[in-house]
Amino acid sequence: MSDVEPTSAGLLGLVCVLAAAAFGAAVVLWPRAAGSGLRPIAARSGLLLTCQVLLTAAIVLVANRYFVFYATWNDLLGGTNVKVQVKQVQPSLGKEADPSGLVHRNGTDLAPVRRGRAHDPAKDGRVDHLRLRGARSGLDAEAYVYLPPQYFQPAYAKKRLPVVLLLSGGRSDGKLTWIKDANVPAAAAEAVRTGRAQPAVYGMVRSVRGLTPSPHPPAGSLAGQGLPKGGTTGIRPSACLDLPGQGGGQAETFYAQDLPTALAQTYRLPRARGGWAAAGFGTSGQCALRLAMLHSDRFAVGASVAGRLTGPPTTPESNAPRPDLYGGSKVFEQDNDLHWRLEHLPPPPVSVLLADGSAGGRAEAAERFRGLVKPPMRAETFLKPAAPATLKEWRPMVPHVLEWLSARLRGE
Repeated sequence: MSDVEPTSAGLLGLVCVLAAAAFGAAVVLWPRAAGSGLRPIAARSGLLLTCQVLLTAAIVLVANRYFVFYATWNDLLGGTNVKVQVKQVQPSLGKEADPSGLVHRNGTDLAPVRRGRAHDPAKDGRVDHLRLRGARSGLDAEAYVYLPPQYFQPAYAKKRLPVVLLLSGGRSDGKLTWIKDANVPAAAAEAVRTGRAQPAVYGMVRSVRGLTPSPHPPAGSLAGQGLPKGGTTGIRPSACLDLPGQGGGQAETFYAQDLPTALAQTYRLPRARGGWAAAGFGTSGQCALRLAMLHSDRFAVGASVAGRLTGPPTTPESNAPRPDLYGGSKVFEQDNDLHWRLEHLPPPPVSVLLADGSAGGRAEAAERFRGLVKPPMRAETFLKPAAPATLKEWRPMVPHVLEWLSARLRGE
């Protein structure tokens, strides 16, 4: 029975065949059930009831297969019993989850400065270094936040500037890649100065790490299947997935909930989704698209720069066999497949950009993705000749990406 779940095509096909057979039998047998006696009335009632039950079951299974209300029989019947014991109740009304105590901020000298004068945030902007700890995900990370000069100017004192989360991925990417390789602060400042973009806040994040050390991962865990070992669980942050059963693998929760909450608690940022965007480079390109598509209540815009659009949003660091990120669940795998979501689920109300090189079939992949997009979702492609491999090689095109994002965001 475990192989025939409520979403299986075999079960749906069987019920549909039975419903069609019952309808055909009712048509054939109805004349024989004519009459006014008790037996003919009972026979006709049985035929109608059988058709109604099987037809209703078929419709319910079709709806469940499309929306996945119940993926397993345990979900439907409640066959999994979990005993919970409350040992202590904290009378602090949730103050222990206040993100203000989970963010440590320090200033840096990374903001662009004009020669011949001292640094002034109201003229040069500011870059902060943050250490973040996720209250929901149990993950922590380092981030750099660029605040434009307007953030400190009196004319913008009551305004909330839009924000873009910039994610980087790949073994060669350092935590300062968006600043040193892509030169985002200077590019953003120049775009605002020339009127090609509006002032915006940029939060640049590379990775998250599990807080709970796991030097000896259990058999079958991701660390035991070829992902790097070390002081944490071995899960690559670029997976951008909440991985059931894998300690410390709540990366999606971190990016979609903990990170935006921490930034909104620390800075003057928009309250509505129209002011939030996510953009990613390399292995984090698909992560940015997933954040926009799966969390459209938080993000209105997403952009992938040289990101992989097919397959799981992670790759092993070695040549070991690719680990099973989905615990053997076909439903969970489909739910995290962006192409499958575009083909089978209602499209989210977001705008996405697919920026990539034109070589090696990457242009075809971007165009195929865009071809699957339906309103209210919108998608555009931005193709660069050849196939730049690093963010530094993409540096001349970064201003165009920032301008595209800016045009689709709203401050408050």
